[in-house]
Amino acid sequence: MSKRWPNKYIVGLTGNIATGKSVVLELAGKQGALTIDADQIVHELLGNDSDLQDAIESSFGPDARNPDGSINRARLGALVFKSGEKLAILERIVHPAVRKKLLSMIDESDKRIVFIEAIKLLESGLSEECDQIWVTRCPPEIRFDRLIEYRGMRKETAAQRVAAQPSQDAKIVAADVVIDTAGSLDETAEFFRLAWQRMLRRVPGPIAVWQQKQLAAAEKAYSNSVLRSRSHPEDGGIEGAPRVDLGSGSGLSSGEPLVTVEQSENVFFQTEGVTIQRATPSDVPDILWLIRRTASSAVRTKRRELLMTLGERGYLIGRKEGEISTLAGWSSENLVATVDLIIINPPESAFHTGAGVLQEIEDSANSLVCEVILAFPPSGPSLEMRQLFAARGYVEIQKGVLPKTWQTAIEDNQPYDTLIWMKILRDIRQLGVV
Repeated sequence: MSKRWPNKYIVGLTGNIATGKSVVLELAGKQGALTIDADQIVHELLGNDSDLQDAIESSFGPDARNPDGSINRARLGALVFKSGEKLAILERIVHPAVRKKLLSMIDESDKRIVFIEAIKLLESGLSEECDQIWVTRCPPEIRFDRLIEYRGMRKETAAQRVAAQPSQDAKIVAADVVIDTAGSLDETAEFFRLAWQRMLRRVPGPIAVWQQKQLAAAEKAYSNSVLRSRSHPEDGGIEGAPRVDLGSGSGLSSGEPLVTVEQSENVFFQTEGVTIQRATPSDVPDILWLIRRTASSAVRTKRRELLMTLGERGYLIGRKEGEISTLAGWSSENLVATVDLIIINPPESAFHTGAGVLQEIEDSANSLVCEVILAFPPSGPSLEMRQLFAARGYVEIQKGVLPKTWQTAIEDNQPYDTLIWMKILRDIRQLGVV
């Protein structure tokens, strides 16, 4: 919770111009959050705060004011957006006044979740008051079109506004949550819903408890029909504590097994901040968030679809310090284990959660006396994913050189636009492969 407001949870919302910040702010308001638009505060101050108006006139001349004393935003904007130096001067004048007003609004509100929309959230220091930073993003060409279509800007003005702003990358690096707004409003709302659900887990108190109970009740309605007992081996569960080797350094070398802890029903091991577990309905929001924030992911799974498939194949997830970073979907049939979904994000997670998930799959496949594991990573996998699979003993292979049973498994399970990586679990001489 916030240090300044220990009974509130503060979310800072930022992003470059025309990236959909206001849409996300509106969605937060519908969920009951206090929503504060820093830009709107600026407009109010420019129109009513005489001290601020005098300071701006002193720096930019009398032409910056209207006859009634208010600031002419159009003329002021034309001045500052052509010059980075003048824009910096204006920000030094405006930011302290905005901050003072904003803090007062939060102090006076009894709402426990607060969203602050500010395009200069990071630069102004407002981010220091926030528990989470959310960033909206979309390509520059879409932002350009939005400024023309929805704000009525001339093309030259729109291009100037887009070009005057820093790269989105700097904001994204600082983000706890990134909302992609390049798609439809419905898609943006879905991104928001997933991020909101994840955020509520960090917010204790009546609001979060009530909403989490609603979510849990909805998921429980599905759980009895889609989850199988841990005693069913096809779900990927095995008895006894697995010994998973993440090694040292990159986590890929051989070494002493990790220290394991007493297992719960779904958790296989938890150590050094890494948890490997079977997915349950309560993990669905995190899983969908991982899928949808993974660049170039072809997977577009809906919540209901994912819930209904939890019992059809084993989903394993890997978390580090509570954050999900690896997801794998696998199954076994006719002594062949197939991994038809593997997502690791960020890529460096391959060296902890990725390694743990692969080890758990291998342990389970061995317990089922599988001959081989066939994994289908996406085309163009990251260097880290390649290193992980290579270190685990996988090799890339073409379908035609494999035994017929293995070829059939590939035909039945390989997703479109994926590679074939293979790890043989039993002596290949006995199988007649070589």
